[in-house]
Amino acid sequence: MSRKVGNWYQYSGAIHVHTTESDGTKSFEEVVAIGQSAGLDFIMFSDHMTLKHRETGKEGIYNTMLVIVGYEHNDEDDNHHYLLFGSPGVYSQHMSAAEYVAAGADDGAIGILAHPDEIRNRMARFPPYPWKDWSVEGFTGVELWNQMSEWMERLTPYNKLVMALSPRKSMVGPTDRILKKWDEWNMTKPVVGIASVDAHAFSIKVGPLNVEIFPYKVHFRCLRTHVLLDKPLSSNFETARRQLYNALKGCRVFISNMRWGKADGFTFYAENGSQVATCGDTLSLDDKTKLVVRLPKRARLKLIHNGQLVMQSDTSYLEYKVSDPGIYRVEAWKGKRGWIFSNHIRVY
Repeated sequence: MSRKVGNWYQYSGAIHVHTTESDGTKSFEEVVAIGQSAGLDFIMFSDHMTLKHRETGKEGIYNTMLVIVGYEHNDEDDNHHYLLFGSPGVYSQHMSAAEYVAAGADDGAIGILAHPDEIRNRMARFPPYPWKDWSVEGFTGVELWNQMSEWMERLTPYNKLVMALSPRKSMVGPTDRILKKWDEWNMTKPVVGIASVDAHAFSIKVGPLNVEIFPYKVHFRCLRTHVLLDKPLSSNFETARRQLYNALKGCRVFISNMRWGKADGFTFYAENGSQVATCGDTLSLDDKTKLVVRLPKRARLKLIHNGQLVMQSDTSYLEYKVSDPGIYRVEAWKGKRGWIFSNHIRVY
Protein backbone atom coordinates (compact mmCIF):
# COMPACT_ATOMS: atom_id res chain seq x y z
CA MET A 1 0.00 0.00 0.00
CA SER A 2 1.37 3.41 -0.99
CA ARG A 3 2.44 5.62 1.91
CA LYS A 4 3.65 9.06 0.88
CA VAL A 5 5.88 10.70 3.46
CA GLY A 6 7.24 14.06 2.39
CA ASN A 7 8.40 13.74 -1.21
CA TRP A 8 8.76 9.94 -1.15
CA TYR A 9 6.56 6.87 -1.33
CA GLN A 10 7.50 4.20 1.20
CA TYR A 11 7.17 0.46 0.66
CA SER A 12 8.38 -2.35 2.92
CA GLY A 13 9.17 -5.95 2.22
CA ALA A 14 11.05 -9.12 3.05
CA ILE A 15 14.34 -10.04 1.39
CA HIS A 16 16.11 -13.44 1.45
CA VAL A 17 13.32 -16.01 1.57
CA HIS A 18 13.69 -19.77 1.00
CA THR A 19 11.13 -22.32 -0.14
CA THR A 20 11.01 -26.09 -0.51
CA GLU A 21 12.91 -25.61 -3.78
CA SER A 22 16.03 -25.50 -1.57
CA ASP A 23 16.08 -25.64 2.24
CA GLY A 24 12.86 -23.84 3.14
CA THR A 25 9.89 -25.66 4.60
CA LYS A 26 6.95 -24.23 2.63
CA SER A 27 6.16 -23.99 -1.05
CA PHE A 28 6.46 -20.82 -3.10
CA GLU A 29 2.68 -20.47 -3.22
CA GLU A 30 2.29 -20.92 0.53
CA VAL A 31 4.94 -18.32 1.28
CA VAL A 32 3.40 -15.83 -1.15
CA ALA A 33 0.05 -16.22 0.62
CA ILE A 34 1.67 -15.69 4.03
CA GLY A 35 3.49 -12.61 2.72
CA GLN A 36 0.22 -11.15 1.47
CA SER A 37 -1.49 -11.75 4.80
CA ALA A 38 1.45 -10.07 6.58
CA GLY A 39 1.01 -6.93 4.49
CA LEU A 40 4.29 -7.11 2.56
CA ASP A 41 4.60 -4.72 -0.37
CA PHE A 42 7.34 -6.87 -1.91
CA ILE A 43 9.06 -10.17 -1.30
CA MET A 44 12.39 -11.30 -2.75
CA PHE A 45 13.00 -15.06 -2.91
CA SER A 46 16.53 -16.45 -2.92
CA ASP A 47 16.65 -20.25 -2.86
CA HIS A 48 20.11 -21.80 -2.97
CA MET A 49 21.63 -22.22 -6.43
CA THR A 50 18.34 -22.31 -8.34
CA LEU A 51 16.13 -19.94 -10.31
CA LYS A 52 13.42 -22.50 -10.97
CA HIS A 53 10.62 -20.26 -9.71
CA ARG A 54 11.71 -17.49 -12.08
CA GLU A 55 12.19 -19.89 -14.97
CA THR A 56 8.66 -21.22 -14.51
CA GLY A 57 7.19 -17.73 -14.65
CA LYS A 58 6.31 -17.19 -11.00
CA GLU A 59 7.64 -13.65 -10.69
CA GLY A 60 4.93 -11.05 -10.86
CA ILE A 61 2.49 -8.94 -8.90
CA TYR A 62 0.16 -10.94 -6.67
CA ASN A 63 -2.75 -8.64 -5.91
CA THR A 64 -0.59 -5.68 -4.83
CA MET A 65 2.54 -7.54 -3.64
CA LEU A 66 5.58 -7.47 -5.93
CA VAL A 67 7.26 -10.90 -6.08
CA ILE A 68 10.90 -11.14 -7.20
CA VAL A 69 12.94 -14.31 -7.62
CA GLY A 70 16.73 -14.34 -7.33
CA TYR A 71 18.99 -16.92 -5.78
CA GLU A 72 21.69 -17.43 -3.13
CA HIS A 73 25.15 -18.42 -4.37
CA ASN A 74 27.96 -19.86 -2.27
CA ASP A 75 31.47 -21.12 -2.91
CA GLU A 76 32.54 -24.76 -2.83
CA ASP A 77 33.38 -24.52 0.89
CA ASP A 78 29.86 -23.20 1.61
CA ASN A 79 31.13 -19.75 2.54
CA HIS A 80 30.70 -16.38 0.79
CA HIS A 81 26.93 -16.58 0.53
CA TYR A 82 25.73 -14.01 -1.97
CA LEU A 83 22.24 -12.94 -2.98
CA LEU A 84 21.81 -12.28 -6.70
CA PHE A 85 18.78 -10.63 -8.28
CA GLY A 86 18.62 -10.01 -12.01
CA SER A 87 21.44 -12.34 -13.06
CA PRO A 88 20.92 -14.07 -16.44
CA GLY A 89 21.10 -17.46 -14.73
CA VAL A 90 22.82 -19.40 -11.96
CA TYR A 91 26.58 -18.98 -12.18
CA SER A 92 28.94 -21.95 -12.02
CA GLN A 93 29.33 -23.52 -8.58
CA HIS A 94 33.05 -23.75 -9.27
CA MET A 95 33.52 -19.97 -9.35
CA SER A 96 35.32 -18.20 -6.53
CA ALA A 97 33.54 -15.47 -4.60
CA ALA A 98 35.46 -12.81 -6.49
CA GLU A 99 34.41 -14.38 -9.79
CA TYR A 100 30.67 -14.59 -9.11
CA VAL A 101 30.59 -11.12 -7.58
CA ALA A 102 32.33 -9.77 -10.68
CA ALA A 103 30.04 -11.75 -12.98
CA GLY A 104 26.97 -10.31 -11.29
CA ALA A 105 28.35 -6.78 -11.60
CA ASP A 106 29.14 -7.30 -15.29
CA ASP A 107 25.58 -8.53 -15.89
CA GLY A 108 24.03 -5.57 -14.05
CA ALA A 109 22.59 -7.77 -11.30
CA ILE A 110 22.03 -6.72 -7.71
CA GLY A 111 24.48 -8.58 -5.48
CA ILE A 112 24.29 -8.57 -1.70
CA LEU A 113 26.74 -10.06 0.80
CA ALA A 114 24.67 -12.42 2.95
CA HIS A 115 25.20 -12.82 6.73
CA PRO A 116 28.83 -11.76 6.20
CA ASP A 117 30.10 -11.54 9.78
CA GLU A 118 28.96 -14.80 11.36
CA ILE A 119 31.44 -15.99 13.99
CA ARG A 120 29.49 -18.50 16.12
CA ASN A 121 31.19 -21.63 17.41
CA ARG A 122 29.03 -22.77 20.35
CA MET A 123 27.18 -25.58 18.57
CA ALA A 124 28.86 -27.74 15.93
CA ARG A 125 25.49 -28.53 14.36
CA PHE A 126 25.08 -24.88 13.36
CA PRO A 127 28.41 -23.68 11.90
CA PRO A 128 28.90 -20.13 10.63
CA TYR A 129 28.88 -19.27 6.93
CA PRO A 130 30.92 -16.06 6.89
CA TRP A 131 32.28 -13.80 4.20
CA LYS A 132 36.08 -14.04 4.14
CA ASP A 133 37.37 -12.32 1.01
CA TRP A 134 36.91 -8.62 1.76
CA SER A 135 38.91 -7.66 -1.32
CA VAL A 136 36.03 -8.42 -3.73
CA GLU A 137 34.71 -5.61 -5.90
CA GLY A 138 31.36 -5.05 -7.55
CA PHE A 139 28.76 -5.91 -4.92
CA THR A 140 25.68 -3.73 -4.54
CA GLY A 141 25.01 -4.13 -0.85
CA VAL A 142 25.32 -5.99 2.40
CA GLU A 143 22.97 -7.61 4.87
CA LEU A 144 23.45 -5.36 7.87
CA TRP A 145 20.93 -7.38 9.81
CA ASN A 146 20.04 -11.00 9.07
CA GLN A 147 17.24 -12.29 11.24
CA MET A 148 18.09 -15.98 11.15
CA SER A 149 21.81 -15.30 11.45
CA GLU A 150 21.48 -13.14 14.56
CA TRP A 151 19.23 -15.74 16.17
CA MET A 152 21.77 -18.48 15.48
CA GLU A 153 24.65 -16.31 16.72
CA ARG A 154 22.94 -16.00 20.11
CA LEU A 155 21.87 -19.64 20.40
CA THR A 156 23.38 -21.86 23.11
CA PRO A 157 22.49 -25.36 24.34
CA TYR A 158 20.96 -23.70 27.41
CA ASN A 159 18.73 -21.02 25.91
CA LYS A 160 17.21 -23.02 23.04
CA LEU A 161 13.71 -23.21 24.48
CA VAL A 162 13.40 -19.51 25.31
CA MET A 163 14.94 -18.54 21.98
CA ALA A 164 12.62 -20.86 20.07
CA LEU A 165 9.43 -19.77 21.81
CA SER A 166 10.15 -16.01 21.64
CA PRO A 167 12.47 -15.53 18.66
CA ARG A 168 11.63 -11.87 17.99
CA LYS A 169 12.61 -10.88 21.51
CA SER A 170 16.15 -12.10 20.88
CA MET A 171 16.79 -9.53 18.14
CA VAL A 172 19.16 -6.72 19.13
CA GLY A 173 20.56 -5.17 15.97
CA PRO A 174 23.41 -5.17 13.46
CA THR A 175 26.82 -5.89 14.91
CA ASP A 176 29.30 -3.08 15.45
CA ARG A 177 31.65 -5.05 13.18
CA ILE A 178 29.44 -4.86 10.10
CA LEU A 179 28.29 -1.30 10.75
CA LYS A 180 31.92 -0.18 10.91
CA LYS A 181 32.80 -1.91 7.65
CA TRP A 182 29.64 -0.56 5.97
CA ASP A 183 30.49 3.00 6.99
CA GLU A 184 34.04 2.53 5.69
CA TRP A 185 32.78 1.33 2.31
CA ASN A 186 30.39 4.25 2.03
CA MET A 187 33.19 6.73 2.56
CA THR A 188 34.35 5.84 -0.96
CA LYS A 189 31.36 4.25 -2.76
CA PRO A 190 27.63 3.68 -2.21
CA VAL A 191 26.86 0.28 -0.64
CA VAL A 192 23.23 -0.31 0.28
CA GLY A 193 22.51 -1.76 3.71
CA ILE A 194 19.46 -4.03 3.96
CA ALA A 195 17.70 -6.23 6.50
CA SER A 196 17.09 -9.86 5.57
CA VAL A 197 14.74 -12.37 7.10
CA ASP A 198 16.61 -15.45 5.76
CA ALA A 199 13.36 -17.35 6.18
CA HIS A 200 13.36 -21.14 6.32
CA ALA A 201 10.94 -21.95 9.20
CA PHE A 202 13.23 -24.69 10.52
CA SER A 203 12.32 -26.93 13.43
CA ILE A 204 14.72 -27.62 16.25
CA LYS A 205 14.54 -30.30 18.91
CA VAL A 206 14.23 -29.00 22.47
CA GLY A 207 14.04 -31.99 24.80
CA PRO A 208 11.08 -34.08 23.62
CA LEU A 209 9.65 -31.20 21.56
CA ASN A 210 10.13 -30.19 17.94
CA VAL A 211 9.70 -26.42 17.85
CA GLU A 212 9.38 -24.44 14.63
CA ILE A 213 11.51 -21.34 15.00
CA PHE A 214 10.59 -18.20 13.12
CA PRO A 215 7.59 -19.45 11.17
CA TYR A 216 7.27 -17.45 7.96
CA LYS A 217 4.46 -15.33 9.43
CA VAL A 218 6.72 -14.42 12.37
CA HIS A 219 9.64 -13.64 10.07
CA PHE A 220 7.45 -11.24 8.13
CA ARG A 221 6.44 -9.43 11.33
CA CYS A 222 10.01 -8.72 12.34
CA LEU A 223 12.75 -7.29 10.10
CA ARG A 224 11.67 -5.19 7.12
CA THR A 225 13.56 -3.40 4.38
CA HIS A 226 11.87 -0.13 3.37
CA VAL A 227 12.45 1.49 -0.02
CA LEU A 228 11.80 5.12 -0.97
CA LEU A 229 10.36 5.83 -4.42
CA ASP A 230 9.68 9.14 -6.14
CA LYS A 231 6.50 7.68 -7.70
CA PRO A 232 4.01 5.06 -6.52
CA LEU A 233 5.00 1.45 -7.18
CA SER A 234 3.70 0.56 -10.62
CA SER A 235 1.04 -2.08 -11.25
CA ASN A 236 3.14 -3.20 -14.24
CA PHE A 237 5.58 -5.90 -13.15
CA GLU A 238 8.56 -4.88 -15.28
CA THR A 239 8.25 -1.25 -14.21
CA ALA A 240 7.76 -2.14 -10.54
CA ARG A 241 10.78 -4.44 -10.56
CA ARG A 242 12.89 -1.69 -12.09
CA GLN A 243 11.67 0.76 -9.44
CA LEU A 244 12.62 -1.64 -6.65
CA TYR A 245 16.03 -2.44 -8.14
CA ASN A 246 16.81 1.25 -8.69
CA ALA A 247 15.91 2.06 -5.09
CA LEU A 248 18.24 -0.68 -3.82
CA LYS A 249 21.08 0.32 -6.13
CA GLY A 250 20.58 3.97 -5.15
CA CYS A 251 20.60 3.18 -1.39
CA ARG A 252 17.15 4.76 -0.99
CA VAL A 253 16.54 2.42 1.89
CA PHE A 254 16.05 2.17 5.63
CA ILE A 255 15.50 -0.94 7.72
CA SER A 256 13.42 -1.66 10.79
CA ASN A 257 12.42 -4.24 13.36
CA MET A 258 8.61 -4.27 13.51
CA ARG A 259 8.74 -5.94 16.92
CA TRP A 260 9.35 -2.49 18.40
CA GLY A 261 6.77 -0.66 16.32
CA LYS A 262 5.91 0.08 12.72
CA ALA A 263 8.43 2.35 11.03
CA ASP A 264 5.98 3.69 8.44
CA GLY A 265 6.34 7.44 8.44
CA PHE A 266 10.01 7.50 9.45
CA THR A 267 11.68 10.46 7.75
CA PHE A 268 15.35 11.33 7.32
CA TYR A 269 16.42 14.02 4.92
CA ALA A 270 18.87 16.85 4.40
CA GLU A 271 18.07 20.25 2.99
CA ASN A 272 19.82 23.49 2.13
CA GLY A 273 18.49 26.63 0.52
CA SER A 274 17.64 24.90 -2.77
CA GLN A 275 17.84 21.08 -2.43
CA VAL A 276 16.29 18.25 -0.46
CA ALA A 277 18.01 14.86 -0.22
CA THR A 278 16.97 11.57 1.36
CA CYS A 279 18.81 8.27 1.98
CA GLY A 280 21.19 7.53 -0.88
CA ASP A 281 21.23 11.12 -2.15
CA THR A 282 23.96 13.75 -2.23
CA LEU A 283 23.45 17.35 -1.12
CA SER A 284 25.65 20.42 -1.50
CA LEU A 285 26.90 21.85 1.78
CA ASP A 286 26.14 25.51 2.46
CA ASP A 287 25.45 27.66 5.51
CA LYS A 288 21.76 26.59 5.51
CA THR A 289 22.31 22.84 5.36
CA LYS A 290 20.53 20.82 8.02
CA LEU A 291 19.38 17.27 8.71
CA VAL A 292 15.82 16.49 9.74
CA VAL A 293 14.68 13.25 11.40
CA ARG A 294 11.12 12.28 12.37
CA LEU A 295 10.28 9.04 14.15
CA PRO A 296 6.80 7.50 14.43
CA LYS A 297 7.30 7.54 18.20
CA ARG A 298 9.91 8.53 20.74
CA ALA A 299 13.16 6.53 20.82
CA ARG A 300 16.87 6.95 21.49
CA LEU A 301 18.04 8.59 18.28
CA LYS A 302 21.68 8.40 17.22
CA LEU A 303 23.27 10.51 14.50
CA ILE A 304 26.35 8.98 12.84
CA HIS A 305 28.82 11.06 10.79
CA ASN A 306 31.60 9.28 8.88
CA GLY A 307 31.13 6.26 11.12
CA GLN A 308 31.32 8.23 14.38
CA LEU A 309 28.53 9.03 16.82
CA VAL A 310 28.10 12.82 16.89
CA MET A 311 24.96 13.08 19.00
CA GLN A 312 22.14 11.12 20.57
CA SER A 313 18.87 12.15 22.14
CA ASP A 314 15.68 10.60 23.50
CA THR A 315 13.26 12.19 21.05
CA SER A 316 10.91 11.73 18.10
CA TYR A 317 12.16 14.78 16.17
CA LEU A 318 15.59 16.20 15.42
CA GLU A 319 17.02 19.09 13.43
CA TYR A 320 20.79 19.22 13.13
CA LYS A 321 22.79 21.99 11.48
CA VAL A 322 25.47 20.48 9.25
CA SER A 323 28.85 22.19 9.30
CA ASP A 324 31.11 19.33 8.20
CA PRO A 325 30.98 17.39 4.92
CA GLY A 326 30.70 13.63 4.88
CA ILE A 327 28.20 10.80 5.14
CA TYR A 328 25.38 10.89 7.67
CA ARG A 329 22.98 8.20 8.86
CA VAL A 330 20.72 7.65 11.85
CA GLU A 331 19.78 4.83 14.20
CA ALA A 332 16.73 4.62 16.50
CA TRP A 333 16.81 2.35 19.54
CA LYS A 334 14.11 1.19 21.95
CA GLY A 335 16.10 0.64 25.10
CA LYS A 336 18.87 -1.78 24.12
CA ARG A 337 17.06 -3.01 21.00
CA GLY A 338 17.61 -1.64 17.53
CA TRP A 339 14.50 -0.34 15.80
CA ILE A 340 15.33 1.76 12.70
CA PHE A 341 18.59 2.16 10.75
CA SER A 342 18.83 4.50 7.77
CA ASN A 343 21.16 4.40 4.81
CA HIS A 344 23.52 7.33 4.29
CA ILE A 345 23.01 10.85 3.00
CA ARG A 346 26.10 12.41 1.46
CA VAL A 347 26.79 16.09 2.16
CA TYR A 348 29.67 17.70 0.21
